[in-house]
Amino acid sequence: MLTVRLDETTEQRLLEACRQLGCSKSEAVKQSLAVWLERFQPLPDPYELGKDLFDAGEAAEPPTDPQRLAIWNYLHDKYRTR
Repeated sequence: MLTVRLDETTEQRLLEACRQLGCSKSEAVKQSLAVWLERFQPLPDPYELGKDLFDAGEAAEPPTDPQRLAIWNYLHDKYRTR
């Protein structure tokens, strides 16, 4: 259980908002706290988000689109190890 003391102005603002929304003060505070706590959820791991996009250890296949193939060939020639 948690008890929170509010200054008079904040309490009045909360009461007015609750009247307009048709909810209790407890419900309004619970919903507000839930939204606020969402900010502290751990961010997803960048690797996990894109692991299906990363190279799986095999050589890339040349693209079929002619423009992409031209870029691929240019970069392949430029960065090819000799």
